[in-house]
Amino acid sequence: MFPVEIAIRESDEDAFTARMAAMREWLDHRGFVPSTFRYTFTEPGVLFRVDFSVEAAAVAFAREFGGHVIGALADLFPQAAEP
Repeated sequence: MFPVEIAIRESDEDAFTARMAAMREWLDHRGFVPSTFRYTFTEPGVLFRVDFSVEAAAVAFAREFGGHVIGALADLFPQAAEP
C-alpha cells in the first residue's frame, strides 16, 4: 500500500468541496482507483489520506496536489520517481 497525505489549509466549505472535486476528477481522468479515500478536519484545515496499490499512481497524485507518499522510495530518492 502507498498512502498519500495532503494537508489543505482552507477551512471554507466551498474551497474544501472544490478541492475534493478536483481530486476526484483528476483520479477519474487518469483511471487511478485509490484503495481508500478519507479526510479528517484538523485545526488548520483538512488532512486527506488516499491509499493506492500502485506506487506510480500515489507519486503522481501526491505531486499534483502538493502531498507526499508516506514511506515510499520516492521520499528517499525523488529523482528516481520523475516521469
